[in-house]
Amino acid sequence: MTRRRLPAEEAKTMILNQAKLLFIEKGYDRATMDDLCASTRMSKGNLYHHYKNKEVLFLQLLTQHAEQTSQKWHRSIEQFASPSEQLIALADLLGRDCESPLLPAIEEYAKTLSSESEALTTLKEITEMAYRAIREVLQRGIEQGVFIREDIETLSFGVMSTLSGATQLCLTMPKLSGDEYAALHINAISLLLKGISVSKR
Repeated sequence: MTRRRLPAEEAKTMILNQAKLLFIEKGYDRATMDDLCASTRMSKGNLYHHYKNKEVLFLQLLTQHAEQTSQKWHRSIEQFASPSEQLIALADLLGRDCESPLLPAIEEYAKTLSSESEALTTLKEITEMAYRAIREVLQRGIEQGVFIREDIETLSFGVMSTLSGATQLCLTMPKLSGDEYAALHINAISLLLKGISVSKR
């Protein structure tokens, strides 16, 4: 079998694309670097030159996924002026993400982590991307008089907890469509919005 030699950036992109397919097919636990060597037709030395192990590779995929979700979120909120509508748009996006074929591998990976794992720093950064987006919308809502003048960190925690909790519950359910996952997230955030919105008397 002929081994591939590609420019560095092209090689990294190809490795990530093949790794994603592999993690979707086999899950995190069963996917191996040997499998990736076979699917990329790269030597082990070349593969390890770009990614030192399976975990580093998977974390890069997670970061890439989070950045793509963040870009979708920013494009989505540009369509809405109202902070309430922007939060509903985020709920819709996160709900649809439950349909991602990579999620089972992410769940498997999360179970491998210990409290001392260096990967927790990367995962924290990914979580903070969503947290910052929520915080910015809530701050605008408070400034516009749409949301109650509650401590911003308390509000952000409440919204983040609602959405992450909805995602966790959705992942325990029988397979649903993206529309159904989105509807569950939207219903959850809509209920929360009733509690934090300034009532119009």
